[in-house]
Amino acid sequence: MSPKKINPIIPLVVGIVCIGAALVGGTVAFMQTGEKPTSTAKTSVRKISTVKKGVVAAKESEPPPVVEKEPPTPAELRKQTTRILIARIKDTPTELNEEWLGQYMRYIRTEKDLDVFFSEYLSSGKKHTDHYNRAQLASKKLLIQDPRYFVSQASEILFEKDNNEKTLLKGVKSNLAQALYMEQQEVDGLKNMDEAFVGNFFKKLLRMYEMLEEIEQRDGGNPDRWLEDHVRILEASVMDRYLRIKRRLEIARSKKDGTAGQSIAGALFRTDRLEKLINENLLHLGKVYHQASVREVVDYRLRQSYADQAFHLLAMICQRVEMSGDAINVLREINDIQRDYLHRLARTSWKRAQLAVAAGEAVQANENFFVATQRYLKTMSLSVEGKREQIAVEYVILKKEIAKWKSGSQTEEATVGAEL
Repeated sequence: MSPKKINPIIPLVVGIVCIGAALVGGTVAFMQTGEKPTSTAKTSVRKISTVKKGVVAAKESEPPPVVEKEPPTPAELRKQTTRILIARIKDTPTELNEEWLGQYMRYIRTEKDLDVFFSEYLSSGKKHTDHYNRAQLASKKLLIQDPRYFVSQASEILFEKDNNEKTLLKGVKSNLAQALYMEQQEVDGLKNMDEAFVGNFFKKLLRMYEMLEEIEQRDGGNPDRWLEDHVRILEASVMDRYLRIKRRLEIARSKKDGTAGQSIAGALFRTDRLEKLINENLLHLGKVYHQASVREVVDYRLRQSYADQAFHLLAMICQRVEMSGDAINVLREINDIQRDYLHRLARTSWKRAQLAVAAGEAVQANENFFVATQRYLKTMSLSVEGKREQIAVEYVILKKEIAKWKSGSQTEEATVGAEL
């Protein structure tokens, strides 16, 4: 073909097409190079985020370090027991009156009981006095008639070494009975007897019974042989002082309401002394019952009875003298005795419930499960840290057993209902 015949537009079109292709290729290349860094950054962010989440998840899944708790010290346990006792004491009677004496004294509950107690010693004293007077007539000598002489004779025997039962009963009890009878004859009645004389009478008798118990223990006998006599002396002493306070306050009130200017300060002072003596005797009586409870290891019911008696006596002291330290110290041990007995009763009720379940006695099982539950809760309320957790383990097992039994009973009832 001749060059002259080529159309001039054709080269122009070819150039335009090449330029357009170059522009398109450059644009595409630019777009691709711009997108790559963005994609890489997003990928990096996702990787970092994933790593952080993995670390957090790992930390959350790791169990916290176990810190072993140190057991409470003896001092801390004593404080815990004291708090338990304070809460219990707050629920006890606050006033020592005829109602309280009638409920918590065992032998001398009323003024009439006190009269019977004194009449026994007065009767014995009269016999010894009659014999003493006959001896005086036979000897034709003037013998001593002062009641305090016979008290001193009793005191001398108490201080002698190697005393035995016969010596104490004859030399101390007989002399004190004679002294009481002769003093009562002189002042015309027990109510008119000097407070100091009566107090000394009780003091010597108490020491005698303490010595009789010591002799019984030393010789391998039964110390509780003298428990009733020991308790009766202490209760008589408490009742005598209570009645004297009552009469003295009545006299003081009558003086205050009567003649103007009469002082009652002396009467009130002596009343305070008698109140202190009551507290001392209640503490002594509580300790006697506590020791009897400790000694009793066969009859658990009697052991608990002694412990309960001691608790109420010592709780009254705490009500009267703002948490007496001496009383609290004994109450801690009594609390342990009561707690152990309740724990024993709880286990017994649990066992009875199991036997009732095995026998198919639903009512008996339910009642014993309920009693066991209540006793376990009460036991835990009397327990300090450590002991409380041990009992709680048993309690949890008991509750699971009850739930399983109730579930089985309901399933059985549903089956019977469907069959009907």
